[in-house]
Amino acid sequence: EYKLEWFGEFKYSKAIEYQDKSIYKIIHGYGFWEDNEGNFGDMSCIGWVKNIQDKESLEVNCEASDKMKNRFWILLNRSSSEIGAGVGKATYLDATGKYKKFLHKNCIYAINYFQKGFFYKQNCK
Repeated sequence: EYKLEWFGEFKYSKAIEYQDKSIYKIIHGYGFWEDNEGNFGDMSCIGWVKNIQDKESLEVNCEASDKMKNRFWILLNRSSSEIGAGVGKATYLDATGKYKKFLHKNCIYAINYFQKGFFYKQNCK
């Protein structure tokens, strides 16, 4: 079992709000992560988020690097979850070094937002 925790903040680069209160956003997230194998590093993400009738969906691509310059890239997907928190799927799209073992693996993640920041926990079995 592999666990990863990520703490960071989102910067919304552009948002459009419609009359029905639907919101579409382009986001950039950045922060620092740590896993249960003693690795840590930074992660940066870009993608879209849409809020329709108080349900949130997203697709976000992330690039991470650890202290030894090993890297991995993941895709975060979530659909129709509550705003401010949710559970989704993280898919490892590419990797170098020790993270190659996760290539094409799907993991479950949960995220909670607080002010401009977030707390992310991922579990891979």
